[in-house]
Amino acid sequence: MNDFYLMDMTQENKGLATILKAMGHPTRIAIFNLLHRARCNRLTVKSIYEGLNIDQPSASRHLGIMRNIGILERVQEAQNTFYCICEENPIIDCFRRCFDKPFFE
Repeated sequence: MNDFYLMDMTQENKGLATILKAMGHPTRIAIFNLLHRARCNRLTVKSIYEGLNIDQPSASRHLGIMRNIGILERVQEAQNTFYCICEENPIIDCFRRCFDKPFFE
C-alpha cells in the first residue's frame, strides 16, 4: 500500500469515528429513531422534545450536535424549525438498518 492510500484511509477512519462517537449518546439515538419512524419525514423541535420527554434546551443541544456531524438537516419555515435526517450522508442507510430490526426482544 502506498502512503497516500494509508493517509486517506486514516482520515476516513477519523471521520467515521467522529460520527459514531457523537451518535453514541442514548438521547441522540432516540432522536434518530424518532425521526426514522416519523411518517412525515421531519419533526419540529417541540415534537422531538415532547416525544422523548426531555427539556427543550437538551433537545436543541443534541440536535445541534447531530446537525454538525451531518446526520440531521434543519429547515426553518416561518416560526417553526423542523429537523429531518440528512439522506445525502452515506452512513444514514447503515443507521436506518439498525432500527429496522430490534436488537433486543
